[in-house]
Parts: sequence; structure tokens; C-alpha cells
Amino acid sequence: AKLDVGTKRVIDQEESVALLDQISEQDVQELYEQVSAELPPRQQQLIAPDYLQSLRIKFLDTRQQQEALASNGNEEKSVNSLISQQEQQQEPQSLNDLTMRDFEQLIYANALAKRPKEAEQALELMEKCGQAPTVRCYNHLMDAYANVNDVEKTIQVYKKIKEDEGLQPDIYSYSTLIKAFIESNQLEDAFIIFDKMKSSDMIPTQPIFSKMISGCIQANKVDRAWEVFDSMRLSYHQPDEVSFTLMLQACAKRGEVERALNLFEDMTGSYLYPTDVTFNVLINACAKRPDYFQAAFDLLEQMQTVYNFQPDLVTYNTLLSACARSGNLSRAHNIFNIIEEDADQHTFANLFSCYASYTPPRVSPTNTSVIQGQQQQQTEGLVERTLLSSQLPERRSAVVAEATKIFDSIVSDKRCDINTPLLTAYLSVHIFQKQSKEVMDIYLNMFEKYQVERIPKTFLLMLQHCYNQRDADFAWQVWSDYQEFLEQRQQQEKDISSAKRAIEGWSPDQQRRMALLMVNTLARGNDLKNALQLLATEFPNSKDKPQLNELKTLRNKCIQLEEDEALRKLERLVKRDYKPKPTDWRFKK
Repeated sequence: AKLDVGTKRVIDQEESVALLDQISEQDVQELYEQVSAELPPRQQQLIAPDYLQSLRIKFLDTRQQQEALASNGNEEKSVNSLISQQEQQQEPQSLNDLTMRDFEQLIYANALAKRPKEAEQALELMEKCGQAPTVRCYNHLMDAYANVNDVEKTIQVYKKIKEDEGLQPDIYSYSTLIKAFIESNQLEDAFIIFDKMKSSDMIPTQPIFSKMISGCIQANKVDRAWEVFDSMRLSYHQPDEVSFTLMLQACAKRGEVERALNLFEDMTGSYLYPTDVTFNVLINACAKRPDYFQAAFDLLEQMQTVYNFQPDLVTYNTLLSACARSGNLSRAHNIFNIIEEDADQHTFANLFSCYASYTPPRVSPTNTSVIQGQQQQQTEGLVERTLLSSQLPERRSAVVAEATKIFDSIVSDKRCDINTPLLTAYLSVHIFQKQSKEVMDIYLNMFEKYQVERIPKTFLLMLQHCYNQRDADFAWQVWSDYQEFLEQRQQQEKDISSAKRAIEGWSPDQQRRMALLMVNTLARGNDLKNALQLLATEFPNSKDKPQLNELKTLRNKCIQLEEDEALRKLERLVKRDYKPKPTDWRFKK
């Protein structure tokens, strides 16, 4: 007999209750623990294990070709032979035997050798022999001056071509002029010539586009570099390996790894061969991003496995910089052990940055004596055999001790010259590891001892140190040194590009951040009067005034010390955040 709906529902409920009775409290507890347990973090693989193999590319190692050329010395021999021929042909009896091609080769050889005076003499000798210089002769002479960054002389030679009624500048004349402007950091002048070429019937060659892209990247104008690249790609030429590699470098500058990988796939899709430079730039793009830290090593492993790519010092230095960004001292040790014999200034600077960013594991006080005994035994056994200890330092003092040991080895064994980035990185180890005993000695004495210039990054590190230590007195000395540096640089301002200012650390934005840090440092040292005075001096214009949230330390100190007048003065010296009222017309539709 068929059951009605009501009866069926009652039976289903009874079966459900019977099933619940069979579940014990232990089962419920286990189920609850499984549901509430934290899920293990998913390791997202950013680059597939067969990424390079799936692209089916061909790798071109240009280092082998360069080594072959260097060993043969064919180019150098040809240049020297041409120059020696020039010296022999100064005799009057041989002048009449020289042809136009001979003079062109003489000027070209001196241009390659970066001897513009001798190239000029060859041109004068040519005129004495009654032969009129050709455009090619003038182009080689322009190239000679461009190779030594003498843009004024390059322009003078270009004007000679224009003044000669029988001659007209050709595409190589414009190319050399662009090269001179780029090398002299005159990007806008280079674009004037570049745009003039495009507006005429003269189509810029692929090397000219690459030179313009390179100039934009050097000037830190990445968006403009993309405009030139896209223009070339859409309207003029198919990009070559050089232009693709330059744009990969542009992506690396901004940490745009995804864009770099897409561009690399476009490059391989155009049947172009990536070179060792391309691979190094691609690794550098990954190394710039902490989330792509592991991907940089995975990519290198694929390059080695699939294409037998042999990493060089540039590759390992790039990976060391990635370790510094991630604070991974263990991997930095492994890399350094591979390249210790070939280590240079970049290697040691990056290694010190790894020590600066490294965070030692927390150690309980009860285990301190045990660790000290273990470290002493390890040190006694390793001091004569290796520069780095086999285990990572357990305390901040041990981190600094190991970095000091490395620095002493650099000096005693003359491993490399001490330069500004290296010594600044060594200073950062002491600052970030909060071992301030040697900080003053390094800043005050060691830069002078090794005749190394302090740079804005050095001053920034020291100001941050003074802020942390509440040392307003020494902050004034650092600030004075910084101002002296700026005065020296501003005297050379015409010869320094905006990109170089940013690299050295004294662009307008960087100067602004330094001033704000100095104001907050004085405030943290309870020097409110000078902090407010410096604020008024450094930001006199209303449009440049900082926001109040950029001076939280100063504001909090005014409140903490109950300095109401100082607080009111601070509010007058900063930008006010406009908060519209509900009755404001901006709320009305």
C-alpha cells in the first residue's frame, strides 16, 4: 500500500534520529577538530617546472663568442695595424698613394680606439692631400667624439656636414648624434633628432630605436621606453634580441615579473634566440620581487637543466640581492661558497645586505650558554678553513661578528677595493642588527680611512639610527654632512641626470623624505623648537607642505609634552585635510 506524505515524513525523521544516536561525542569532537584545523598554506607555483622547455627556444651564449674574440684579438689587431699604417704614412712620399678608402679606414680605426684627436688629424691630412672628406669620414669622426662623450665636438662635426654644399647628413650621421646625446644624458635632445628623422622620409634603424629605449631606461623613464618600443613594433621594425632584452630590463626595474614573462614569450614566439644577457635579466626581474624569490632559483635550474646555461658572477650577484630582500642568509651562504674565489665588490655588498636583513631565531635564556659553547667549538674548528660558519648565527651579536670577520678578510686578503656601496652595506649590518657600538666608528672614521664618499643612503641609514636611539645631537652632524653633499652635487647639477640623482639618493622626493625624517628625529629627541624651525625652512611653499600624518612623531611629542603652542604652530605648517560638512555643496547632486 502506498504511504501518504505525512507518514513518509515521520518515518524519515525517525531514521534521521536513529542515525544521530549512533554518533558518539568522540566522533563529534574529531569532526569539529578537522573542521576547525588551519589549512596548510598553498604553495603557489608561479613558474611551471617545464616553463622553458615548453617554449622550445634556442639559447645563444654570447659569452663564448666574446671569449673567442678576446682570445684571438682580431679586432684589436686590425685597429692597431690601421693606426700603425697611419703613423707610417705621415711621410710625404707616401701621401699621394693614399686613397679615399684608406683615409676612411684610418679615421674609423681611431674612432674605435677612442682617439678623436688622431681621427681629426687624419681628416686634416686628407684635406692637405687635396681630397674632399666624404660623409662617411665625418660620420667616423663624429663617432670618435661620441665614444669619449664629447657631445659639443660631435655637434661641431655634424655642422660641418650641413655647411658643406655637396654633402647631406645621412642616417648614420643622425644615429651618431643620437648616440652622443644619449651617452651625455641629454635625452630630450636625442628625441628632437629622433622625431625629426621620423617626420622626414628617413626611417630610423632598429639600432637607433634600441639606443632610444636604452636612453629612456637609463633616465628612469620606463613609460617612455614602452612608447618607443610599441611604436617600433607597430610601425617600423620587428624587435630584435637587444630591444626585447632592454624591455625585460625595464620590467625588472619596476618589479613587473608577469609583464616580463609575457614579453619573454613574445620574444620566443618571434623565433628570436634569448642570450645569456636575456636569461640574467629575466632572473633579475624575479629577484626584484620577494614573492618570486623561489621562482628565480627555479628558473635558473630550468636554464641549467634544459639549455646548459652556466651562471656567471652577474647571475649569482643577482640571486644574492634576492636573498637580501628576503632575509634568507642560508641560501646566501650557499651562493657565496660557490663564488667566493671570484667575489667582487657587488658580491660582498649584497652579502652584507643579507646579514643586515637576516632575523636570527629567538633563543630562550636557558639555552644561551649551550649555544655559546657550540658556537665556540664551531669557530675553533672552522676559522682556518672557511670564511663562513657552517651554521647560521643564533644571535644579533653573532651576525655582526661574522660580518666583521668577512670585512676584515676583505681588507687583509685584498679581495677587492672598499667602495661606497660595500662600506654602506657593512654599516647597515650594525644598524639593523641593533649593535650600535661600532656604528659611530664606521661612519666617522672608516669612510675617511678608506677614502670612500658617503652617499645619501649612508646619511639615511644614520638618520634612521639616530631616530631609533633618540640621538638628536648626532643627527645634526649627519644632517650637516648631508647638506654639504647636496651643495657639492648641486654645483655639478647640469652634468648629472635625474636618473643618476635617484640612484645616488638625492632626487627631490628623496630629499623631502630625508627632511621629514630629520624633523621627526629632532622631535623624538624632545627638540621641538628646532624641529618646527627646520620644518618651516625646508617646506616654505604651501604646495610643498607635508601632511600631518607624515609628522606623527612630532605631533605626538607636542601632545605628550603638553606644548599647545608648538602644536598650533605645527598645524599651521602642514597641509590641512579638507573634510566637507554635510551641508557642503559637494554633497548636493
